[in-house]
Amino acid sequence: MTITKIDYMKIFVPWQASMQEAMRDWRARTGTTPEEEDAYVIVQVYTDEGLVGLGEGGRDVERVRQQGERFIGKNPLECDPYQLSYPFVHAMFDLIGQALGVPVYQLLGGKYRDKVPVAYWSPYLPPHETAKHAEEGRTRGFTVHKIKARPWDVVEQVKVMASAAGHDYAIRIDPNETFEQPSTTVRIDRALEGYNVECFEDPVPKAHLEWYALLRQKCHIPLAIHTSDLQLLLRAAKLDAMDFVNIGGPPQRVGQAAAVCAAAGCPVWIQNEGHCLDIAAAFDAHLGAATKNASLPYDTLHFLREGAIVENPLTPQNGFLPVPTEPGLGVKLDAKAVTRYRVG
Repeated sequence: MTITKIDYMKIFVPWQASMQEAMRDWRARTGTTPEEEDAYVIVQVYTDEGLVGLGEGGRDVERVRQQGERFIGKNPLECDPYQLSYPFVHAMFDLIGQALGVPVYQLLGGKYRDKVPVAYWSPYLPPHETAKHAEEGRTRGFTVHKIKARPWDVVEQVKVMASAAGHDYAIRIDPNETFEQPSTTVRIDRALEGYNVECFEDPVPKAHLEWYALLRQKCHIPLAIHTSDLQLLLRAAKLDAMDFVNIGGPPQRVGQAAAVCAAAGCPVWIQNEGHCLDIAAAFDAHLGAATKNASLPYDTLHFLREGAIVENPLTPQNGFLPVPTEPGLGVKLDAKAVTRYRVG
């Protein structure tokens, strides 16, 4: 089997109506737009045996094309997909799975679960807007909701979300290190006693892992660290500084990070490109199914777009995505949707 051609396109699927203004404001904070930041390159990798592998990743078509041309004339079965970058990780695993007649999760080590958990999500918003998203997430069957938060109004965010969605609706708080100091984190932790907060994710700078160790003694809310840096994870494990870990990256790195976390007794969740489209979402489902301790809801948010680019999208049911069982990734591009959403 030989790769004969690769097609490249850039796709932007707008956010669902309830997210459009929020995402425009969120992207403006970093000087960009959803059209720039949330559009991705899609590749179709063709072989002489009629198989087509799909991949998603990167925002610059020409840069992805430069990476891809080295695969022309190569046999996918002789590539090491574990070492590749996205979107070619997806495409090569898709081709190899199709060629061998097995789902991608079999290539990643087998399947520990038939469906993977996912969380609802909101960018940083005023509390009353976050409450609307919580009510929306609860209505759609989700049980965990991740919010971007800031120290000055996170307590009010949690309170109004609990009122809107119920106290059994779990909230994952991600301040992006903006709590800054242990004292701020402890103050917020105490103000949230009695509320269903799953964890603080990166509350303070990860450069101070000793603060995480201290906070685990002072706080009732568990602490999560977002990293796949193996050295950082090893130091955090030695310091007993983490309860959960948010991991991502190429599959080899995910497997290594998950193994370190498992040895430390920490469950993990998967986050590669959280604001992804359907192809990356399918791969993350396979990756999560094959990662034993990836038991916490993932940041895989394709379902927050207004539409899908595949014929058989993975649709969350009660906060879980089904893991495809067809050979390869198990998804096929929807030609009409591609025409509608193609921007480059």
